[in-house]
Amino acid sequence: MITTIEPVGSWSWETKVASPGSGLFVRCVRQALDVWAALRSFGLAEAGAQADITVGAATGSAAVLRVDRVPVESPEAGAESVLLDALSELGGQNVGCVTIDLSLPGSPLRSGVPHSVQQLFVVSIDIWPSGATTTTLHTFSDAWLSHDLRGHRQPDVQKENAPRLKAALAAITELIGAPVQPWDPGSHGAPTEYGFEDFPDDDPDLLDSWYMFEVPRRTERLQEKIPQDAPRYEAETSAPVDFVDVSINGRVIGYLWASENGDAAGYEPRTPAGHIAVDAAADWLAYLSQARGRGLSSLEALHEAMYWEGTERSGTVAPGSLRKASSPEEVQDLSGRE
Repeated sequence: MITTIEPVGSWSWETKVASPGSGLFVRCVRQALDVWAALRSFGLAEAGAQADITVGAATGSAAVLRVDRVPVESPEAGAESVLLDALSELGGQNVGCVTIDLSLPGSPLRSGVPHSVQQLFVVSIDIWPSGATTTTLHTFSDAWLSHDLRGHRQPDVQKENAPRLKAALAAITELIGAPVQPWDPGSHGAPTEYGFEDFPDDDPDLLDSWYMFEVPRRTERLQEKIPQDAPRYEAETSAPVDFVDVSINGRVIGYLWASENGDAAGYEPRTPAGHIAVDAAADWLAYLSQARGRGLSSLEALHEAMYWEGTERSGTVAPGSLRKASSPEEVQDLSGRE
């Protein structure tokens, strides 16, 4: 099973009620928590979510409030007040659209064994003062697909996970009282009202959306974390590489690699680790940029990094984790696996 940064598939539900007035925030929060509870009832979501909250101005496109990474332990008692507290500073201010993006951990199954993913789903609620509401569910795992994102069949994995997703989509549809609207087919799959369409049994290389789409987009997104004119090593190489684990509190969040020819280097976030894996990229890419600016080869930079104290956000290189791979692609494949 592989976890992505960009959604594998998405579904939306649209409703319209009489203007909620002062109950706008409560309706938005309650909808997010109810969908979370529905996913939990099928074993698809767990405790320990994070919420990003955005409140737009009544006129114009500016945001009057943006709060990120609000920890929410569970959808039960107390969760509503946690989210409403984050909105309390707005008071009676006249606002426009309220958006909550609730990032949910979960554990898809393989051979009956749960594999932890910090962002298995994101529940997005957009609610307007008019009473119009859009609820969207994004998934970031290929556990529901007939083939993994490398294009290989995975009938046993799909059998364990897809029926639970199907049941959850039906439950959310009943909860909201509106028909589900699968999003258009994307890079990784074609959502349906029941889950996903099966892929044809083509050559795996033709179905390898991980390398055709996810890795290039992820690399581009990460490279934007340092200035465009900053010194940097090559991001691609056909040479073998040395790589190490990057960890925070004993948990692997990514991999730092350098080519044996000394020209290329990079950081690959371990996507099942969630936001912290991507956040750490800024510090590791800045570290590599500084090493490049000092004239170090990429291998020298990697070995120096093994002794770097790091930052709270970056984590540190795990002792004894140095090993070899045939190419960066091998490390990138590892970075998406649960």
